[in-house]
Amino acid sequence: MDHYSVGFPKAESGVDLKVLKKLYTEEEAALFLDLSMQLESPDSVSNRTNRDLKKTADMLETMAKNGLVFRKRREDAVYYAAIPFVIGSFEFQLKRMDKEFAQLVDEYFTEALFENMGETIPPLRTIPVKHSIDVAQKVAPYSDAREILKSKDKIAIANCICRTQQELLENSCGKPLEVCFVFGSHADYYLENDLARLIDQEEALAILDKCEEAGLVNQPANMINPGGMCNCCGD
Repeated sequence: MDHYSVGFPKAESGVDLKVLKKLYTEEEAALFLDLSMQLESPDSVSNRTNRDLKKTADMLETMAKNGLVFRKRREDAVYYAAIPFVIGSFEFQLKRMDKEFAQLVDEYFTEALFENMGETIPPLRTIPVKHSIDVAQKVAPYSDAREILKSKDKIAIANCICRTQQELLENSCGKPLEVCFVFGSHADYYLENDLARLIDQEEALAILDKCEEAGLVNQPANMINPGGMCNCCGD
């Protein structure tokens, strides 16, 4: 997991292992280590790792439902892949987040993860609020939040996992909660796992307006064709 995204560095206190034990069983952790971020069918995983097919398929589906691996459906087939902790399994804990996990994550972020993030390519990029820019400046379509939303055929909206976690620790900033956009196959994953609701572009743009009015910072995934877009608060 430490090889993915912003990594998963060791914490001297051992809170990193407490986070993992809260998320995974030992058997699930072993299976995760045999996966990569390349999508793969249960049949392929079982053949490659000498595991029983039915047990492997059942475990992968359970892990997908619990936000521990990514799942993508293509016609009648289903594929799974390993995911980073951030952006990945942490964000997928909307339904499983409780006060204990919120506290563990808070300790882990402060002790280890935030210290490491400056050494990696950031998973999100900040793009400006359009009406705050001099109109003489040219903003590329992939750096314009509205153009990103208009380019997406499938949009789902979810609660912000960070504010969900902080509310459990009684550190709420009071900013809007349902502000996390997910697109395409990422939207499919959120919808199938009941982590988000499907919206149209009109509602998406209206939510974006509310985010800007609330002073939230728009941050899509750090790629030209992002699978998601956050709206972050100052803290």
